[in-house]
Amino acid sequence: MNDLSFVMIIFFVTLGPIKVIPAFAQLTSEIAEGDRRALAIKASLLATAVGLLILFLGNKLRANWQIGSADLLMTGGVLLLIGALDAIKNAQQRPDTQAPPQSTRGLALSPVTFPIIITPYGIVALLLFAAVAENAQTFLVGVFGIFLGMMVADCLAMIFARQLLGFIRIGTLMAFGWLVAVLQAALAIHAIMSGLQQYGVIPGAS
Repeated sequence: MNDLSFVMIIFFVTLGPIKVIPAFAQLTSEIAEGDRRALAIKASLLATAVGLLILFLGNKLRANWQIGSADLLMTGGVLLLIGALDAIKNAQQRPDTQAPPQSTRGLALSPVTFPIIITPYGIVALLLFAAVAENAQTFLVGVFGIFLGMMVADCLAMIFARQLLGFIRIGTLMAFGWLVAVLQAALAIHAIMSGLQQYGVIPGAS
């Protein structure tokens, strides 16, 4: 859990651009290019601010409520599994035919920041790594840097979503999305098992 490569994988699955591209492209399909770019930047800045609040203020609240890393592992595992199963289920259904909005008004906070960029399991991941870091400032700085990098990637993915979907076939993106969903389900089981090990319900690996 205190490995930055593991942090990158979790953030990529929970906060990364793969899920952002199709959702943002569909949402803004009737919006002008300039407005869409401004929306992407504004939402990315909002998401970054929210993430920083979760990392620092949210972690203090977690500590005050005496919520440990095992609790967050179990919670995150359940949410990751729900999200993965939902992604797999939605991938087999027809896309939403509801008419997309023609203006960016009111879209930056919801639904772009929440839940397109910042997902519920992304919030748990931020809290979990902040809890694991505790007084390890180097690790916390690494988590902070990876989170910022993911927000930059999300911003660029939204700005160039139309171009990316024109270059990448939708079938390829869907297949990669299914792969990410399966990996997310596997990470969910790993998180739940790790939480159970910390609780002492099952023995840890030797």
